[in-house]
Amino acid sequence: MRHILLYSATVLPRQALAGEMRALSVADEVVETDTFEAAVDAMKREKFSTLIFDEPTAEQREYLAQRKTNVPLFYLLSRPVEAPEALVYQKPFRLPVLLTAIIAAAARFEQSDDSAVTIGLWKFSSAGRVLTFDNQEIRLTEKEAALLDYLRRKDAPVDRDTLLRDIWGYGEGISTHTLEKHIYRLRQKQDNTGLTFTAAGTDCYKLVN
Repeated sequence: MRHILLYSATVLPRQALAGEMRALSVADEVVETDTFEAAVDAMKREKFSTLIFDEPTAEQREYLAQRKTNVPLFYLLSRPVEAPEALVYQKPFRLPVLLTAIIAAAARFEQSDDSAVTIGLWKFSSAGRVLTFDNQEIRLTEKEAALLDYLRRKDAPVDRDTLLRDIWGYGEGISTHTLEKHIYRLRQKQDNTGLTFTAAGTDCYKLVN
């Protein structure tokens, strides 16, 4: 069951997004809150498969980043920010792209540990955002897990524009530097795993294991 929390202090956008998620069966249930405090209370009371925060402040983002949870977290923002703990969609974005990303993130979260997939010598749990082998464990951010999960499913190299569209969404103003930085961080974490992100041609990426 997709149980989604949606916080937005603005009534019409919140109701419109919640209505689309219900109408298109993106969510079985959407809990709407118009204050951050109400959203925090809801997270303490209920278990959600996805969290969506519209225009969270820097202080609110810091609070959310410090929470120890694997629940997919989305920020809908008017300007680009660095938020490794969340998938950031900058306005204006294409609603179908956002809804597809929500479905994919919820599906990853709903996977059990038994459904972890093998990549090279490692077990990858997209729900837990972790790579494990013997006694080694590598934790991933939301975007790192999304990138790894996306690229592991692709046999051919994926170009930069496709990654920016499918991972971050159109209209975000995400720069090439942002994508390259996430790839670089994954390469750093995976230096000892035998997994490699390779630049397969101009602005194309492929996971090699």
